[in-house]
Amino acid sequence: MGRIRRTIPVWLILLVWTCAACAPATADMAFSDSAPESAVAIEYEDADTEQRAADSEAETRQAIANANISLVVANTETAQAGIEQITSDLGGYVADVDLSKVMYINLSQGVSNGPESLRGAMTLRVPSDSLDEALNRMQALATGVSDLKLNRQDVTDQYSDLDARLRNLRATETELLALLTEVRARPNAKVEDILAVHRSLTQIREEIETLQGRKNLLDNRIEFSTVRVELIPDSVYRPIVEEPWSASGPVRNALRALVATLQGLLTALIWALLYLAPLLLVFLIPLAALIWMVRLWIRRRRKDGTEPH
Repeated sequence: MGRIRRTIPVWLILLVWTCAACAPATADMAFSDSAPESAVAIEYEDADTEQRAADSEAETRQAIANANISLVVANTETAQAGIEQITSDLGGYVADVDLSKVMYINLSQGVSNGPESLRGAMTLRVPSDSLDEALNRMQALATGVSDLKLNRQDVTDQYSDLDARLRNLRATETELLALLTEVRARPNAKVEDILAVHRSLTQIREEIETLQGRKNLLDNRIEFSTVRVELIPDSVYRPIVEEPWSASGPVRNALRALVATLQGLLTALIWALLYLAPLLLVFLIPLAALIWMVRLWIRRRRKDGTEPH
């Protein structure tokens, strides 16, 4: 008898793990051996429970909604401020802002560069039930919408699976806690039996924390939709050649450039005559005198019959 009592905790541990691996319906049927006549009642009760669960699931479908929208705006900074206000009013928040200045070429006015404008993108998180309202209010801030994409992904099966696994793990954790308490309360409890239950309990808790983290992330993606907003200045969509076009503008600009070039050349010539020429004379006259004196000295030496070495 003493040997049988010492092996009871190990059998209880194996029984708990077997219950955790099985489905809830199988676990319920394990307790129906004592009353065969109640099996039919339990079967009908399970069928009703499954039907209610199916109906509840059909009513509460879980979906992740994401949207991408490109807005053509007259003023990027004003549109950005308006979008941030809309997001705040609906209970959301701005996750990311990436704006930069760009320069556009205006060929119709004959210039090589135009004014700088802000262009970029924003990432928003808004409540899913307010997504349509947010998109409508943002479109009211723009002069046009160049692109709009809305995607809804049904994750009901994934969500239900996580929820069911968490319920089973928590039930197993409750049973392990009760088993641990029972093992510790026994006078002849062994350390290895307590440690075995504790290891199983630790593993179950780790799995619960992992699944709960995944469920929390999924809850956040379901509750808040991600909206990617691209802000495009309306100058991008202006025509390269605006009507009416006239050749007088480019002609005047070309003539101005020619006159400016001729003026530059004339200015350089004046500086050469009035500034550089006197400086050259100041340096060239002594140099020429020095060269003449050297050559004169060489000729005199030759007349004396000596050659310079």
